[in-house]
Amino acid sequence: MEVYMKRITPVILILVMLVAMPLVAGGDKEAKKAEKIIRIAENVPGLITPGAWDGQTFSLNSSIYEYLVEINGETGELQPLLATEWSTSDGKQWIFKLREGVTFHDGSAFDADDVRFTIERTQDTAIGHLKKNDFAVVESIETPDKYTVILNLKEARPTFIYLMTDYNMAILSSDYDYAMLGESKPMGTGPFMNKQYIPKESIAMVKNPNYWDPTLPKVDQVLIYFVADIEASISMLEADKVDIVTYVTPIISKRLEKVDNLTVISPFQEMRLVALNYDEKPWDDARARQAFKYAMDPNVLAKSVTQMDLGQGTEYNETPIMNLLAEYKELPLRKRDIAKSKALLAEAGYPNGVSSELYYATDHPFSKEMAQTVKELAAPAGIDIQLKGYTRDVYLSQYWLAVPIMVTGWGGRIDPYMFLSYAFRGGAPWNELHIDDPTVNSLIDKISQEVDVDKRQTYYNEIQDIFYAEGGLMNLQVPYLVAINTRIVDFIQPITFITQLKNTDILPK
Repeated sequence: MEVYMKRITPVILILVMLVAMPLVAGGDKEAKKAEKIIRIAENVPGLITPGAWDGQTFSLNSSIYEYLVEINGETGELQPLLATEWSTSDGKQWIFKLREGVTFHDGSAFDADDVRFTIERTQDTAIGHLKKNDFAVVESIETPDKYTVILNLKEARPTFIYLMTDYNMAILSSDYDYAMLGESKPMGTGPFMNKQYIPKESIAMVKNPNYWDPTLPKVDQVLIYFVADIEASISMLEADKVDIVTYVTPIISKRLEKVDNLTVISPFQEMRLVALNYDEKPWDDARARQAFKYAMDPNVLAKSVTQMDLGQGTEYNETPIMNLLAEYKELPLRKRDIAKSKALLAEAGYPNGVSSELYYATDHPFSKEMAQTVKELAAPAGIDIQLKGYTRDVYLSQYWLAVPIMVTGWGGRIDPYMFLSYAFRGGAPWNELHIDDPTVNSLIDKISQEVDVDKRQTYYNEIQDIFYAEGGLMNLQVPYLVAINTRIVDFIQPITFITQLKNTDILPK
């Protein structure tokens, strides 16, 4: 059986112009002229070792490490990386043929033992691997030769291959001490090598001279500065201190419209989910959850939060599945109905309305605007919301998953089963809704094992119907914005967030 390839519609690029000022650089100017250097401002990372990585700085990990497969940024399809071929006849046994002639940065050869090590490492309780549950399905691993890996699963998983695109599934060396060195000296097979890493401050990466593709990477160095404040990052961009800034806000994009030499692009959409906690009153009652949704206006949410109309770079639905995915089922947009919202609250036992707290990350693009708009829309229905905003690190570590209402930023997954299994199944580690619906649980399990694409789609449809009718979820899909100097070409970052800087080049001034 050939692996099913998912189709993704690219998001329209958004262009904004900005004037850059000359860089004041120290050191040997002649040497710098001879080298191609890309400079990036990104979020301050927590842990950076794959498995425990919090996904804060994608340019770092995706440059040093590599994966078995990757996503084509234009088509959304899988393409070979460290694996040149993969196949399954039944979804239960997966065979991978590995690329030969690949070496790690320390000079050791890449082979099947490293893939085995990487997968077995997911079950190491000392690591607390974020993909532990997903890879618990692996029953045994065979390595019949140095460049073949056979995974035998406990049950059929026809879309198992997409788990290999998760940013925490970078292939690690079986000979390297990641427990001791992973956080100070990251090391993989990637196109760039760590030269100097200063935790929480910066990393300098240089071109891997032994990279398996001799035509890549296209630049000599990548310098990443970890900056907590987006305004500080933009100031560095304006002063020509950096060439790329991630997680740009729509307000900043508007501000930069009349300036030259900068392009703000949206490689894909991500999600801002409003989640109602089923364990908290009044959201334990489906009628109250429905009342909340009838108080919303999808068009107002889109326009207020992103300054865009629905269908023009932003989408909305009431399920966990993004509109651009093949598995999405189109359901009618719910029309705002304040009278119906009030009536449903009264039926649930709240004739005088309800009061609840909504928590969000103040420094995450679109989240603040989302929270404020939801509060304003809910008020006429008698739903009084108190906003509780915190920086993203505080929000995620202290409040997320434990509050009545949450606005959380989520990246999309190429296979929606991945998202459903660890965020919406009973007992899942990232279950914002605290949902434990036997029917939903059963459907998620059926999706994981169903080989027939059409039948699997019927299960996806049923789940979306349930969320639409009873769920407490609002999904606004917003553009992920990246500001880049116009000298940067071929910046590729697919929906997995794994930046492909090996393809990126910088033109001379």
